[in-house]
Amino acid sequence: MKRVFIGYRCEPFPGLLLTVDKLKDTFQKARIKWTYPDSWHITSHFIGRANAEELETLKEIVSETAENAKGFSVNVTGIGFFPSVSRPKVLWTGVDPKDDLTKLYQKTGALLRSEGFETVTNPYNPHITLARIKYCNNTELAGEVEHLYEGKIFGTMNINKIILFESRLFPTGARYTPMFSAEMQ
Repeated sequence: MKRVFIGYRCEPFPGLLLTVDKLKDTFQKARIKWTYPDSWHITSHFIGRANAEELETLKEIVSETAENAKGFSVNVTGIGFFPSVSRPKVLWTGVDPKDDLTKLYQKTGALLRSEGFETVTNPYNPHITLARIKYCNNTELAGEVEHLYEGKIFGTMNINKIILFESRLFPTGARYTPMFSAEMQ
């Protein structure tokens, strides 16, 4: 059994790397686990544990989705917090526009459901997780950061490959390894 998800890899843009360094200084007093830049990605669907047979089905779903989709680009933009700035647990950067990613998400979700996989029904909010926040006593600062980086574009991400990732958890943080990928048109 492997712990897996479907998603898209994000290159560590220089402007975003610089911003993360600034944010590390800004949030020195918070307890934060920063993600490794080489692990930055956008999740489409988190699957969880999958056996060998399910992995083969997931590869077919990734291939079918990619065959019927054209590549596109999105801007990596802004800084935000989940679930909110008043209760920050995840620090993220978003993408704009979201429409093409949302369409891919819906197509992939329909194929997953048709093969018996459970999918999340919440609205899709594509993003790149930059850090997980264990404790932040200054939520006012989180609001200031969100406002400061509102609309800031860190780079352009080409979405032209759908990837089935393995997610392995370590004490130092999660590591994501591509297991299978399919090029889009």
